[in-house]
Amino acid sequence: MRVAAASLAPRTLEGARRGLVLSLVDDEGRVGLGEATPLPGFSPDTADDVERALAELPGALGAIDLRGGDAETTAAAPAVLRALEPLSPRLRGLPAARFALETALLDLVGQRLGLPASACLGGHLRRAEVRVNGLLATSAALPEMLGSARALVARGVRAIKVKLRSRGDEGFARDLEALRALRQEHPSIELRLDANAAWSLEDAPRRLALLAPLEPRFVEQPVAPELLHRLGAQAVPWAADESLAAPGMPERLLEAQGCAAFILKPAMLGLLRAHDLGRRAQERGLGAVVTHLFDGPVALAAACELALALPRPPLACGLDAHAGLAAWPAIRIPQLREGGLVVASDRPGLGVGPWTA
Repeated sequence: MRVAAASLAPRTLEGARRGLVLSLVDDEGRVGLGEATPLPGFSPDTADDVERALAELPGALGAIDLRGGDAETTAAAPAVLRALEPLSPRLRGLPAARFALETALLDLVGQRLGLPASACLGGHLRRAEVRVNGLLATSAALPEMLGSARALVARGVRAIKVKLRSRGDEGFARDLEALRALRQEHPSIELRLDANAAWSLEDAPRRLALLAPLEPRFVEQPVAPELLHRLGAQAVPWAADESLAAPGMPERLLEAQGCAAFILKPAMLGLLRAHDLGRRAQERGLGAVVTHLFDGPVALAAACELALALPRPPLACGLDAHAGLAAWPAIRIPQLREGGLVVASDRPGLGVGPWTA
Protein backbone atom coordinates (compact mmCIF):
# COMPACT_ATOMS: atom_id res chain seq x y z
CA MET A 1 0.00 0.00 0.00
CA ARG A 2 1.32 3.45 -0.92
CA VAL A 3 0.28 7.01 -0.15
CA ALA A 4 -0.66 8.57 -3.47
CA ALA A 5 -1.73 12.06 -2.31
CA ALA A 6 -1.92 14.21 0.80
CA SER A 7 -3.66 17.42 1.82
CA LEU A 8 -3.94 19.66 4.87
CA ALA A 9 -7.01 21.45 6.19
CA PRO A 10 -6.15 24.20 8.73
CA ARG A 11 -8.55 25.24 11.47
CA THR A 12 -8.36 28.41 13.56
CA LEU A 13 -9.45 27.77 17.12
CA GLU A 14 -9.84 29.84 20.27
CA GLY A 15 -7.06 32.31 20.93
CA ALA A 16 -3.78 31.59 19.15
CA ARG A 17 -4.40 27.87 18.77
CA ARG A 18 -4.58 26.28 15.33
CA GLY A 19 -5.42 22.77 14.26
CA LEU A 20 -4.51 20.84 11.13
CA VAL A 21 -6.30 17.83 9.69
CA LEU A 22 -4.13 15.66 7.48
CA SER A 23 -5.73 13.56 4.74
CA LEU A 24 -3.68 10.77 3.15
CA VAL A 25 -5.05 9.02 0.07
CA ASP A 26 -3.74 5.55 -0.77
CA ASP A 27 -3.32 3.98 -4.20
CA GLU A 28 -6.82 2.50 -4.05
CA GLY A 29 -8.56 5.75 -3.10
CA ARG A 30 -9.00 5.24 0.64
CA VAL A 31 -8.62 8.34 2.79
CA GLY A 32 -6.91 8.21 6.18
CA LEU A 33 -7.23 11.10 8.62
CA GLY A 34 -4.81 12.47 11.18
CA GLU A 35 -4.80 15.63 13.27
CA ALA A 36 -2.18 17.92 14.76
CA THR A 37 -3.38 20.58 17.19
CA PRO A 38 -0.44 21.70 19.35
CA LEU A 39 -1.43 23.42 22.59
CA PRO A 40 0.52 26.68 23.01
CA GLY A 41 2.47 26.74 26.25
CA PHE A 42 2.36 22.95 26.62
CA SER A 43 3.30 21.32 23.31
CA PRO A 44 6.98 21.38 22.33
CA ASP A 45 6.05 22.09 18.70
CA THR A 46 4.16 24.97 17.14
CA ALA A 47 1.40 24.92 14.55
CA ASP A 48 3.72 26.61 12.03
CA ASP A 49 6.42 23.95 12.53
CA VAL A 50 3.88 21.18 12.21
CA GLU A 51 2.26 22.66 9.13
CA ARG A 52 5.61 22.88 7.34
CA ALA A 53 6.44 19.29 8.24
CA LEU A 54 3.07 17.88 7.20
CA ALA A 55 3.18 19.78 3.91
CA GLU A 56 6.54 18.20 3.02
CA LEU A 57 6.84 14.77 4.63
CA PRO A 58 3.91 12.70 3.29
CA GLY A 59 5.50 12.74 -0.18
CA ALA A 60 8.59 11.04 1.26
CA LEU A 61 6.68 8.10 2.75
CA GLY A 62 7.60 4.69 1.46
CA ALA A 63 5.27 1.74 0.97
CA ILE A 64 3.32 0.42 3.96
CA ASP A 65 4.28 -3.25 3.72
CA LEU A 66 1.78 -5.58 5.40
CA ARG A 67 3.27 -8.76 4.00
CA GLY A 68 3.81 -11.43 6.59
CA GLY A 69 0.67 -10.36 8.38
CA ASP A 70 -2.02 -10.68 5.71
CA ALA A 71 -5.07 -9.90 7.83
CA GLU A 72 -3.01 -10.37 11.00
CA THR A 73 -3.34 -7.17 12.99
CA THR A 74 0.06 -7.71 14.60
CA ALA A 75 1.66 -6.55 11.32
CA ALA A 76 -0.10 -3.19 11.19
CA ALA A 77 1.67 -1.02 13.77
CA PRO A 78 5.17 -2.29 12.85
CA ALA A 79 4.43 -1.56 9.19
CA VAL A 80 3.51 2.04 10.04
CA LEU A 81 6.63 2.37 12.17
CA ARG A 82 8.81 1.10 9.31
CA ALA A 83 7.18 3.48 6.84
CA LEU A 84 7.92 6.45 9.12
CA GLU A 85 11.45 5.43 10.07
CA PRO A 86 13.16 7.37 7.23
CA LEU A 87 11.33 10.51 8.38
CA SER A 88 12.30 10.18 12.06
CA PRO A 89 15.13 12.75 11.97
CA ARG A 90 12.78 15.36 10.47
CA LEU A 91 10.04 14.53 12.99
CA ARG A 92 12.28 14.91 16.02
CA GLY A 93 10.77 17.53 18.32
CA LEU A 94 7.48 17.47 16.38
CA PRO A 95 5.27 14.98 18.26
CA ALA A 96 2.04 16.53 16.97
CA ALA A 97 3.17 16.00 13.38
CA ARG A 98 4.18 12.41 14.15
CA PHE A 99 0.82 11.83 15.84
CA ALA A 100 -1.02 13.08 12.76
CA LEU A 101 1.01 10.91 10.38
CA GLU A 102 0.74 7.80 12.54
CA THR A 103 -2.99 8.28 12.97
CA ALA A 104 -3.65 8.81 9.26
CA LEU A 105 -1.55 5.78 8.33
CA LEU A 106 -3.27 3.55 10.89
CA ASP A 107 -6.61 4.80 9.63
CA LEU A 108 -5.60 3.69 6.12
CA VAL A 109 -4.27 0.34 7.32
CA GLY A 110 -7.39 -0.29 9.35
CA GLN A 111 -9.57 0.40 6.34
CA ARG A 112 -7.37 -1.89 4.21
CA LEU A 113 -7.71 -4.73 6.75
CA GLY A 114 -11.33 -3.99 7.64
CA LEU A 115 -10.37 -3.51 11.30
CA PRO A 116 -10.62 -0.65 13.79
CA ALA A 117 -7.45 1.28 14.55
CA SER A 118 -7.41 -0.19 18.08
CA ALA A 119 -7.02 -3.70 16.65
CA CYS A 120 -4.19 -2.46 14.42
CA LEU A 121 -2.44 -0.98 17.45
CA GLY A 122 -3.09 -3.79 19.90
CA GLY A 123 -2.91 -6.90 17.77
CA HIS A 124 -5.87 -9.23 18.12
CA LEU A 125 -7.07 -7.46 21.25
CA ARG A 126 -10.50 -5.88 20.94
CA ARG A 127 -11.72 -4.29 24.18
CA ALA A 128 -15.42 -3.53 24.37
CA GLU A 129 -15.35 -0.34 26.44
CA VAL A 130 -13.34 2.06 28.60
CA ARG A 131 -14.74 4.48 31.16
CA VAL A 132 -13.91 8.18 31.09
CA ASN A 133 -13.11 10.46 34.00
CA GLY A 134 -14.68 13.85 34.59
CA LEU A 135 -12.63 17.03 34.91
CA LEU A 136 -12.94 19.86 37.43
CA ALA A 137 -10.66 22.69 38.53
CA THR A 138 -10.29 24.48 41.85
CA SER A 139 -10.17 27.79 39.96
CA ALA A 140 -13.98 27.57 39.80
CA ALA A 141 -16.04 28.89 42.73
CA LEU A 142 -16.90 26.10 45.16
CA PRO A 143 -20.66 26.04 44.41
CA GLU A 144 -19.88 25.84 40.70
CA MET A 145 -17.34 23.06 41.21
CA LEU A 146 -19.74 21.03 43.34
CA GLY A 147 -22.54 21.55 40.84
CA SER A 148 -20.32 20.30 38.02
CA ALA A 149 -19.41 17.26 40.10
CA ARG A 150 -23.09 16.43 40.62
CA ALA A 151 -23.71 16.68 36.87
CA LEU A 152 -20.82 14.32 36.16
CA VAL A 153 -22.03 11.76 38.68
CA ALA A 154 -25.56 11.99 37.26
CA ARG A 155 -24.13 11.10 33.82
CA GLY A 156 -22.57 7.95 35.21
CA VAL A 157 -19.00 9.21 35.62
CA ARG A 158 -17.30 7.35 38.46
CA ALA A 159 -13.89 9.04 38.53
CA ILE A 160 -13.24 12.77 38.79
CA LYS A 161 -9.94 14.53 38.20
CA VAL A 162 -9.44 17.92 39.82
CA LYS A 163 -6.80 20.34 38.56
CA LEU A 164 -5.24 22.21 41.48
CA ARG A 165 -4.93 25.71 40.08
CA SER A 166 -3.97 27.69 43.20
CA ARG A 167 -0.37 28.54 44.02
CA GLY A 168 1.50 28.96 47.28
CA ASP A 169 0.59 27.63 50.73
CA GLU A 170 -2.50 29.83 51.04
CA GLY A 171 -3.75 28.67 47.66
CA PHE A 172 -3.12 25.05 48.58
CA ALA A 173 -5.09 25.53 51.81
CA ARG A 174 -8.05 26.83 49.77
CA ASP A 175 -7.79 23.91 47.37
CA LEU A 176 -7.71 21.52 50.31
CA GLU A 177 -10.93 22.91 51.73
CA ALA A 178 -12.64 22.63 48.34
CA LEU A 179 -11.49 19.03 48.00
CA ARG A 180 -12.79 18.20 51.47
CA ALA A 181 -16.20 19.54 50.48
CA LEU A 182 -16.12 17.51 47.27
CA ARG A 183 -15.13 14.34 49.12
CA GLN A 184 -17.82 14.87 51.76
CA GLU A 185 -20.50 15.18 49.08
CA HIS A 186 -19.19 12.25 47.01
CA PRO A 187 -17.55 9.80 49.40
CA SER A 188 -17.45 6.92 46.92
CA ILE A 189 -16.17 8.70 43.81
CA GLU A 190 -12.66 7.90 42.61
CA LEU A 191 -10.77 11.14 43.15
CA ARG A 192 -7.66 12.09 41.19
CA LEU A 193 -5.69 15.30 41.47
CA ASP A 194 -3.34 17.15 39.12
CA ALA A 195 -0.74 19.54 40.46
CA ASN A 196 0.60 20.43 36.97
CA ALA A 197 4.24 20.22 38.11
CA ALA A 198 3.78 23.27 40.34
CA TRP A 199 5.16 21.95 43.64
CA SER A 200 8.75 21.93 44.73
CA LEU A 201 10.48 18.71 45.68
CA GLU A 202 10.54 20.00 49.26
CA ASP A 203 6.82 20.95 49.42
CA ALA A 204 5.44 17.87 47.71
CA PRO A 205 5.78 15.34 50.58
CA ARG A 206 4.03 17.66 53.04
CA ARG A 207 1.19 18.45 50.67
CA LEU A 208 0.71 14.82 49.70
CA ALA A 209 0.46 13.93 53.39
CA LEU A 210 -2.26 16.57 53.87
CA LEU A 211 -4.17 15.13 50.91
CA ALA A 212 -3.93 11.53 52.14
CA PRO A 213 -7.13 11.60 54.29
CA LEU A 214 -9.11 12.39 51.11
CA GLU A 215 -7.88 9.10 49.60
CA PRO A 216 -7.08 10.29 46.09
CA ARG A 217 -6.03 7.52 43.74
CA PHE A 218 -2.97 9.57 42.81
CA VAL A 219 -1.70 13.09 42.18
CA GLU A 220 -0.51 13.72 38.65
CA GLN A 221 2.86 15.34 38.11
CA PRO A 222 3.36 16.91 41.55
CA VAL A 223 6.82 18.27 40.68
CA ALA A 224 8.77 19.38 37.61
CA PRO A 225 9.25 16.75 34.89
CA GLU A 226 12.98 16.36 35.44
CA LEU A 227 12.55 15.86 39.22
CA LEU A 228 9.70 13.37 39.39
CA HIS A 229 11.82 10.23 39.62
CA ARG A 230 13.41 11.66 42.78
CA LEU A 231 10.13 12.02 44.67
CA GLY A 232 9.91 8.42 45.89
CA ALA A 233 7.11 6.73 47.82
CA GLN A 234 4.83 9.20 49.61
CA ALA A 235 1.59 9.26 51.61
CA VAL A 236 -0.31 9.50 48.30
CA PRO A 237 0.87 7.76 45.11
CA TRP A 238 1.72 9.95 42.16
CA ALA A 239 1.46 9.65 38.37
CA ALA A 240 3.72 10.75 35.53
CA ASP A 241 2.45 13.07 32.81
CA GLU A 242 4.80 15.69 31.36
CA SER A 243 7.80 13.65 32.53
CA LEU A 244 7.03 10.98 29.93
CA ALA A 245 8.17 13.32 27.14
CA ALA A 246 11.63 13.80 28.68
CA PRO A 247 14.34 11.58 27.16
CA GLY A 248 15.16 8.61 29.41
CA MET A 249 12.60 9.58 32.03
CA PRO A 250 10.00 6.84 31.35
CA GLU A 251 12.65 4.19 32.02
CA ARG A 252 13.50 5.81 35.37
CA LEU A 253 9.85 6.12 36.30
CA LEU A 254 9.12 2.48 35.54
CA GLU A 255 11.55 1.69 38.35
CA ALA A 256 10.59 4.54 40.70
CA GLN A 257 8.98 3.92 44.06
CA GLY A 258 5.67 5.74 44.43
CA CYS A 259 4.75 5.90 40.73
CA ALA A 260 1.19 4.63 40.31
CA ALA A 261 0.36 5.39 36.69
CA PHE A 262 1.45 6.81 33.35
CA ILE A 263 -0.76 9.54 31.87
CA LEU A 264 -0.59 9.04 28.10
CA LYS A 265 -1.21 12.01 25.82
CA PRO A 266 -0.69 10.69 22.28
CA ALA A 267 -0.76 14.24 20.89
CA MET A 268 2.32 14.97 23.01
CA LEU A 269 4.07 11.60 22.70
CA GLY A 270 3.01 10.19 19.33
CA LEU A 271 0.43 7.46 18.98
CA LEU A 272 2.79 4.48 18.72
CA ARG A 273 5.07 5.68 21.51
CA ALA A 274 2.08 6.27 23.79
CA HIS A 275 0.90 2.72 23.15
CA ASP A 276 4.38 1.35 23.86
CA LEU A 277 4.67 3.31 27.11
CA GLY A 278 1.22 2.17 28.20
CA ARG A 279 2.12 -1.45 27.47
CA ARG A 280 5.36 -1.20 29.43
CA ALA A 281 3.66 0.51 32.36
CA GLN A 282 0.97 -2.17 32.54
CA GLU A 283 3.61 -4.90 32.39
CA ARG A 284 5.16 -3.37 35.51
CA GLY A 285 1.81 -3.27 37.31
CA LEU A 286 1.29 0.48 36.87
CA GLY A 287 -1.99 2.03 35.79
CA ALA A 288 -2.42 3.70 32.41
CA VAL A 289 -4.66 6.66 31.59
CA VAL A 290 -5.14 7.97 28.05
CA THR A 291 -6.14 11.61 27.68
CA HIS A 292 -6.76 14.09 24.90
CA LEU A 293 -5.15 17.53 24.64
CA PHE A 294 -8.45 19.41 24.23
CA ASP A 295 -7.96 18.86 20.53
CA GLY A 296 -10.35 18.09 17.69
CA PRO A 297 -12.53 15.13 16.72
CA VAL A 298 -9.92 13.21 14.71
CA ALA A 299 -7.33 13.38 17.51
CA LEU A 300 -9.96 12.48 20.10
CA ALA A 301 -11.06 9.45 18.07
CA ALA A 302 -7.42 8.34 17.81
CA ALA A 303 -6.91 8.70 21.58
CA CYS A 304 -10.05 6.61 22.16
CA GLU A 305 -8.67 3.89 19.87
CA LEU A 306 -5.42 3.95 21.87
CA ALA A 307 -7.32 3.40 25.13
CA LEU A 308 -9.16 0.46 23.56
CA ALA A 309 -5.87 -1.01 22.31
CA LEU A 310 -3.91 -1.28 25.57
CA PRO A 311 -3.09 -4.83 26.69
CA ARG A 312 -5.06 -4.47 29.92
CA PRO A 313 -8.03 -2.28 30.76
CA PRO A 314 -6.81 1.25 31.47
CA LEU A 315 -8.04 3.33 34.35
CA ALA A 316 -10.89 5.71 33.52
CA CYS A 317 -9.46 7.96 30.82
CA GLY A 318 -9.51 11.68 30.10
CA LEU A 319 -11.45 11.24 26.88
CA ASP A 320 -14.73 12.94 27.66
CA ALA A 321 -16.08 15.37 25.08
CA HIS A 322 -14.94 18.94 25.78
CA ALA A 323 -16.16 22.44 24.97
CA GLY A 324 -13.38 23.05 22.44
CA LEU A 325 -14.99 20.60 20.02
CA ALA A 326 -17.54 23.32 19.20
CA ALA A 327 -14.86 25.08 17.14
CA TRP A 328 -14.59 22.10 14.80
CA PRO A 329 -17.02 20.77 12.18
CA ALA A 330 -19.78 18.71 13.79
CA ILE A 331 -18.39 15.26 13.02
CA ARG A 332 -19.60 12.31 15.05
CA ILE A 333 -16.93 10.59 17.13
CA PRO A 334 -18.18 6.99 17.03
CA GLN A 335 -16.16 5.86 20.06
CA LEU A 336 -17.90 8.23 22.50
CA ARG A 337 -21.11 7.18 24.21
CA GLU A 338 -23.37 8.65 26.86
CA GLY A 339 -22.81 7.50 30.42
CA GLY A 340 -19.09 8.19 30.47
CA LEU A 341 -18.00 5.43 28.09
CA VAL A 342 -15.60 4.93 25.20
CA VAL A 343 -16.65 1.92 23.13
CA ALA A 344 -15.28 0.02 20.17
CA SER A 345 -16.76 1.56 17.04
CA ASP A 346 -16.77 -1.58 14.87
CA ARG A 347 -15.82 0.65 11.95
CA PRO A 348 -12.58 0.18 10.02
CA GLY A 349 -9.76 2.54 10.85
CA LEU A 350 -10.75 5.54 12.95
CA GLY A 351 -14.35 5.44 11.78
CA VAL A 352 -14.37 9.24 11.46
CA GLY A 353 -15.11 11.00 8.21
CA PRO A 354 -15.31 12.05 5.56
CA TRP A 355 -13.66 15.27 6.66
CA THR A 356 -15.43 18.50 5.72
CA ALA A 357 -13.57 21.72 6.51
